[in-house]
Amino acid sequence: MMKRLATISFLLLLAAAPAHAKNLAPNGALRPQLLAQALAAHTAHAGKAANEGVVVVVDYSLHSKDERLFVVNLESGDITSYRAAHGRGSDTDHDGLLDRFSDTPGSSASPAGALRIAEPYYGKHGLSIRLDGLDETNKSSRERAIVVHAASYAEPEFLAQHGKLGRSNGCIAFSKADFDRFIASVPEGTLIFVSR
Repeated sequence: MMKRLATISFLLLLAAAPAHAKNLAPNGALRPQLLAQALAAHTAHAGKAANEGVVVVVDYSLHSKDERLFVVNLESGDITSYRAAHGRGSDTDHDGLLDRFSDTPGSSASPAGALRIAEPYYGKHGLSIRLDGLDETNKSSRERAIVVHAASYAEPEFLAQHGKLGRSNGCIAFSKADFDRFIASVPEGTLIFVSR
């Protein structure tokens, strides 16, 4: 418990540092200000997100060709990064950059804010993970079937051919290999913070 508190304190100090402070992710992409927002959401939703050892941060300000989903281990401070697709309604010109968030049913846009990883299930994309929205900006996530899944348009071959990932209907989509690594390291109850 003390080690986890020390790690969280260290991460908060780094997150409060100026914009030019050293980034935490191996590729230098996890912005300290975004990490601070995610940790604040993690604290604010402590009773709703049962897993306190990990927080997931999605930075949709980055291009879809880049690793922009970060799994932060709050015990060790280790960070693992992944590529992740966003919703087609968030990127109508399909340039690989998210332009807007929405929680409106039928928008096919990605929602922003804190979500909780819920139960796994088998659906259209095989093994998938339901998400429960914890904020006003994503309270319809379950109703909209905003989930985490693998998709062919998030595979390295798609990226190599198109220079960007494809788009989901608002879901967080990975390549199959990345999805398998993600679900092995991120248990049910983990908080995901989505922003840009």
